[in-house]
Amino acid sequence: MKMTFAEAGILSSEPDEAEATPPVHDPAPAAVATEAPQGPLIDPTLLRFATEARWRRGRHEQGGGFPPDAVEAWRGLAADLDRYLLRPLPQTPLLELVRARLTVEAEWDYDQRRYGEPPADLLSLVQSRAGRLSTRIETERAIGMALEARPTLLAAPLRWPVEKAGISSPFGVRIDPIDGSRRMHLGLDLVAEQGAVVEASARGWVVRAGPAGGYGLMVEVRHPGDLTTRYGHLSEILCAPGDAVEAGQPLGLVGQTGRATGPHLHFEVWKGGLASDPLELLSTDRVAGIPTPPGVASSGGPR
Repeated sequence: MKMTFAEAGILSSEPDEAEATPPVHDPAPAAVATEAPQGPLIDPTLLRFATEARWRRGRHEQGGGFPPDAVEAWRGLAADLDRYLLRPLPQTPLLELVRARLTVEAEWDYDQRRYGEPPADLLSLVQSRAGRLSTRIETERAIGMALEARPTLLAAPLRWPVEKAGISSPFGVRIDPIDGSRRMHLGLDLVAEQGAVVEASARGWVVRAGPAGGYGLMVEVRHPGDLTTRYGHLSEILCAPGDAVEAGQPLGLVGQTGRATGPHLHFEVWKGGLASDPLELLSTDRVAGIPTPPGVASSGGPR
């Protein structure tokens, strides 16, 4: 999914972020986007689960084993995923499936690091749902290739800017977490620990590095092929304008600068003057604590 400024109705999801010069020349009109998401969504369930999971990890001791409330929550999520995967393929969009799998992987990894070894039956339960999501993703990608539909979803030229990060807010229209207004979110929010290293998603050149309004400390990288990536809310910047960077090269550290409610990376992708959903260009093959079950192929593309 790509969106112009005219379609979005605003420059970004966060008013103060408009202070940063956009990588395009299109003006930002005054109207606010009113587009409703298409089809049934699993995103609200996953976002609620991730929020509650972070709250649980704050209440329980390190290494004390999986607490009963965490086990119950994972069983509930497995049941929600079972119902979701009963839907026909047209009602489970590819990007929605990718968000679901990545959220499950990231939260499972966080819980294991907090609580230790999970019960065997719970491990099997979570692995099987992750495997079913992977299978559905592969099926939809294969169908997309056969029909030559949505080609941008099939290539994954960008690597993930933060390892093992959970998705706290996807690209698209949302309720602003600070002022409660309905507005367009032109990036992907990746929750990670304060100080986690943020890496370049592809080879390119740093064109901006410093304070940028609501973005806080931000790095902007221009890549070949009229592609631009942005990395916002950093706590520290590890590069300078004019630097040539390679994929995986450190750009900064995760923080909470600017208009942010907690430590995370606000990651944007612009292609040909259009704001794009980063998940369309990021690799779907990201290891985050759940091994790919035997017989399930992993998605291709660089990491």
